[in-house]
Amino acid sequence: MRIGGYLPASFLDWKGRVTAVLFTLGCPFRCPYCHNPDLVLEKAKPIPAEEVFARLSERRTFLDGIVLSGGEPTMQSGLPGFLRELRVATGLPVRLDTNGSNPEILETLLEEELLAGVAMDVKAPWRKYSRVCGVSVDEGAVIRSWELLRRAALDVVFRTTFVPALLSLEDLVGVRNQLEDDPRWIVQRFRRTEILDANLALFPEPSPECLREALPGVNISG
Repeated sequence: MRIGGYLPASFLDWKGRVTAVLFTLGCPFRCPYCHNPDLVLEKAKPIPAEEVFARLSERRTFLDGIVLSGGEPTMQSGLPGFLRELRVATGLPVRLDTNGSNPEILETLLEEELLAGVAMDVKAPWRKYSRVCGVSVDEGAVIRSWELLRRAALDVVFRTTFVPALLSLEDLVGVRNQLEDDPRWIVQRFRRTEILDANLALFPEPSPECLREALPGVNISG
C-alpha cells in the first residue's frame, strides 16, 4: 500500500464518527476540481505502512473508525490484504472513498466483508463522465460499482461535486434520475482552493440556495 497522507482525527469524513483518515497515492482520473492534486499526481511523500499501523494502534481507543481515501484506494494491488491487517491491528470499522472505477476490487472487498461503509463519487451523468474526469472513462465499470453498492448492506453514500464550469443544474437533475432518486445522494459544492486545475479558480463557487431550489429534498454539503 502506498499511503501519501494521514489525518489523525476527523469529525467530518464519516458522519457520526471520529475517524482517522488515510490517503493513498495515485488515481486513474484527472478531475480538474480535485482537492488532492499531490496525491493524484503522486507528488506526496509515501508514509511506510508500519508507521501507519503504529499510529492507528496508539489511537484506536479514541477513534470510531478509519476512512481510506485518496487518490483512489482501489488502484492499490495490496488493498484487500492491507484491510485484513488493519482489522486485526485496530479492530476498527473502515469506510472506503472511491470513484467506482474498479468494480472487481470493490466486489472482493464487499464479499470479504472488509468494509463497514463506502462513499462513492458519481461525477456526472454517465454520458459526460470522460469530460468531467479529464480522461477517457469506462462508464460501464462505474455503473457496475454503483449497482454493487446500491444493494449492499452497509453504510453507503453517493456524492457529486457541482462545478458550474463542468456541469449544469440540469446535469444534476440527470444524476439524480440515474441514481433513481436515492436518498443517500449528496451534492457537494465546488470549492476553488487547492485544486488540480488552477484555471477553475476563476469561476465562482455555486450558492447553496440555487442548489436547494433546483434539487428539493437533496442533501447539500459545503
